[in-house]
Amino acid sequence: MKMLAIVLFLALLGLVAAQGFLGNCTWRGANLTGTFLGMYCQDDDHVHFDYKWTWHDLNRCIINNGGQLYPYETGGYAGSCRDCGIQGMGSHFFNIGCNCFDTKGDLVSSVYDLNQVLWNHDGALGCFGHEGNKTQCGPMCDPGWVPPPYSTPLPSNAKRTAEATMAPQTLI
Repeated sequence: MKMLAIVLFLALLGLVAAQGFLGNCTWRGANLTGTFLGMYCQDDDHVHFDYKWTWHDLNRCIINNGGQLYPYETGGYAGSCRDCGIQGMGSHFFNIGCNCFDTKGDLVSSVYDLNQVLWNHDGALGCFGHEGNKTQCGPMCDPGWVPPPYSTPLPSNAKRTAEATMAPQTLI
């Protein structure tokens, strides 16, 4: 009986982990500023069932691999992608779309489902070993709030070198 309970518990943990962050974050009202994604996520205080505002730098989670966005522990997509934005969201998907330089130096469209790489831990978004910040209230509650700094994207006619558009050899 004990063994059955343990097996069921572990199966439930796997199911929860497979949900990504959308299972316990409010995707409506999400904000993408530069590479920083902000939204409300549930914390672990189940008595009060509270949400925290969290910011996370997506540049730490995603890489541009020859014009396509992929999850990668050290990220770095912002150096070779531009015009990024939320491309679609629902209860099971949350897409970021960018124009990224491919191996020829041309801009191509790429979309990636962030629910495949992001997680929520106690009200803070994260990916791999990186965890974002969290506050009790979002940017609308802070009169001194300014968006996080980010680098200006390249002009649309700019080209990148092959090194800037190639992923580390472990992805190829």
